[in-house]
Amino acid sequence: MIENLIQKKKIFEELIKNGKYLFEYPILSIFLLKKIDNEKNLSPNLIGILVKKIFFKKSVHRNRIRRLLKASFFLNKSIIENYIKNQKFYIIFIYKAFYLPEFNNINKSVIKTFNKITKNYY
Repeated sequence: MIENLIQKKKIFEELIKNGKYLFEYPILSIFLLKKIDNEKNLSPNLIGILVKKIFFKKSVHRNRIRRLLKASFFLNKSIIENYIKNQKFYIIFIYKAFYLPEFNNINKSVIKTFNKITKNYY
């Protein structure tokens, strides 16, 4: 699962500069599509997750939110993958609420985000 995480600062900076922003409470999403010419460079879709330390002091809570977001992404990524062909998909989820979420709330907002992306940008 680690190969699906965005780990390069260069990709984060490119996403923030050139990405499209979409807010579905409690998640702010920044996403970007890159076209690929050959299929050898076709790597898995990459995900980044940010949870602010200001809102959640304990790392246990931040890690729980990250786990929930990752699980929801991997359960619902088929919604996006049906529309992507020969493209890389990068997305960053930024958790904006002040409370610990339940999986149902996170999952609903990720599904709504993916549906908005597919309707508005494809």
